[in-house]
Amino acid sequence: MIKKFNIFLFVFAAGLAGCVSTMPAVPKDLPEVPLTAADVHPGKGFPVRERLVFRVKWLGMTAGEITAEINGGVVWQGRPCYLIEVRARTSGLASSFYRVDDLFRSYLDAAAFYPLRHEELRHEGGYRKDAVTDFDHASGKAHFHNAVDKSDKIFDIPSGVQDILTSAYLGRFLPLAGGRMFHVKVCNSEKVYDLYISARGRSVIAGRRTFHLVPFAKINGDDIREGRGSGYVTDDAARLPLWVVIKGPVFTQVTAVLDSPGL
Repeated sequence: MIKKFNIFLFVFAAGLAGCVSTMPAVPKDLPEVPLTAADVHPGKGFPVRERLVFRVKWLGMTAGEITAEINGGVVWQGRPCYLIEVRARTSGLASSFYRVDDLFRSYLDAAAFYPLRHEELRHEGGYRKDAVTDFDHASGKAHFHNAVDKSDKIFDIPSGVQDILTSAYLGRFLPLAGGRMFHVKVCNSEKVYDLYISARGRSVIAGRRTFHLVPFAKINGDDIREGRGSGYVTDDAARLPLWVVIKGPVFTQVTAVLDSPGL
């Protein structure tokens, strides 16, 4: 199913349901623009409350569900935050031979728009992870702790770093019309990735104008090759993700269809 870093692409890349035979080329020739907190704020459409439900399909069958929620007005360590939660679960036949029950949670600072804390509780087949990353942006440090294997580490983080959830949500509301490629540092499990986000033009899907989003990632200058994602978000204030497709390195392809906006 979805490999470690692919869960980020799965949450981030978006579009409308259907069969994609080939993935778009990685847009490495566009002007690179660093993503900053100034690019996204509530006045530009970031939702205070939102609930999105996606139906997941794999090998032509319904394989599960992803629920993504935002709750504004949460306070973490005295700071107003957006609480972002994404839950992914398999169902039916897929669950019988490879059960997935994942919960991702992030606290996004409502003023500075960077993460204060990221939590992962993952059950994927025989794989288990119960981890927390606390971010201290003032000191440029993050503290990672995994309750399963008892690993504990303090490591350096760059200025403006995001996590896999906050970067996905901020990416939806970027000024995509200019044909630029946005660059953001993303922290995931003690490592810092370079994420690149671009829009490859507009399309009309199910009667709605959309942006075609193509994210890709690198670490230490090397491309992430575990899979590739692509999709579409609506060209309006809501920037709703309608569909996402992830294509694995061999034959696996997973799609998710927005089932209920829940606004």
